[in-house]
Amino acid sequence: MKIFPVLILVASASTAAYASPGGVLEKVKKIQVDQTVVEQPDKVDNNMAANLIRFDLRAAVKDAHLDEGDSPIKAHFVLEEFSSESRARRLIGLGTGRSICTVDGRLVIDDENGKELANVKIHVRGSVAFSPGDGNDSRSKPISDFEQRLHDEIEKLK
Repeated sequence: MKIFPVLILVASASTAAYASPGGVLEKVKKIQVDQTVVEQPDKVDNNMAANLIRFDLRAAVKDAHLDEGDSPIKAHFVLEEFSSESRARRLIGLGTGRSICTVDGRLVIDDENGKELANVKIHVRGSVAFSPGDGNDSRSKPISDFEQRLHDEIEKLK
């Protein structure tokens, strides 16, 4: 008989946890996207990688229906490794026509005091940025695999 009330209490607490409000970006309307941080340049095989990563992060913020610009909430990507498929491999027909890259790093969200609100590990093997051969110039949805992953993680934080 004493177990029954305890089970009700546990079930109620569990339900309340799932009904709790959103994440660290729940009330955020605008995010400042800072420069990509490259921890180990020797693990990045493309000198444009940091710019591509930031471009996709800015686009993912917009895809998530947030404004991007001067804000106390800041986002950046810490790039740990970036490798692109070799041009020779694409030329001999082993590629798909799109640039395929492997990106390892972390999406970091900080508040106005520099306190880390989120730090999300991300690994993507796929497209990183739009290229003319993609045939997709629509901004109605993310246009690269990496941007899609960033978008998904931002949505989880809302």
